Amino acid sequence: MTMLVTYLQNIALRFLSLFPKFFFHHKRIITKALIPFIIIGGGFYACTAAQRAVLTDVSQIFSLSDEIRTYYVDKPDYWGLDTASLIKNHIIPRRHVHKKKIILSSGKQILVGNGINAEPVMPMAQTFDIVLPNLNKAQCISYAEAPLNNENSLKLYSLEIVNSAGSYLFEWGGKRSLPISKYSTKDLCLDRNNTLIWSIK
Repeated sequence: MTMLVTYLQNIALRFLSLFPKFFFHHKRIITKALIPFIIIGGGFYACTAAQRAVLTDVSQIFSLSDEIRTYYVDKPDYWGLDTASLIKNHIIPRRHVHKKKIILSSGKQILVGNGINAEPVMPMAQTFDIVLPNLNKAQCISYAEAPLNNENSLKLYSLEIVNSAGSYLFEWGGKRSLPISKYSTKDLCLDRNNTLIWSIK
């Protein structure tokens, strides 16, 4: 048994000693063979990194909504709420405020208020909107279809996709129902200038 192990070790060591020579003589072939795997691996990493950024952003959107809901918990409605008031009253963490704008960790800007232009919320309103503009098609689909946990689902009143082709409202029990299923927004998002609006209750 010992002799067999020694024999196998010698074969392995010999193979490893020959590998640098083999690589040197065949490096062009090996390099060409590896290029597709490197490209695929790089593409996969880029896709997963982009998806992680989307999930982080959506998590931050709901985290910021919690800060807003906590601030307004003892008030009758969200009257007067907009981006400027959030910053002025220090309602959201300072790490998200840059030059009077609310910025997610991905660098994307969000607006808070009522509707696509994030106007100040009117009296008696029981919801407010978080607006994410300037999305391309892939981003629009990824953000719209990002999975929500049960807790965040309870806070969400509706989600709307707005672009030059129209507006598409997803709500609980509606024609387009929440939660948004995979691939259901691919024909709604355009190549550019999509806006998502999360309506939070």
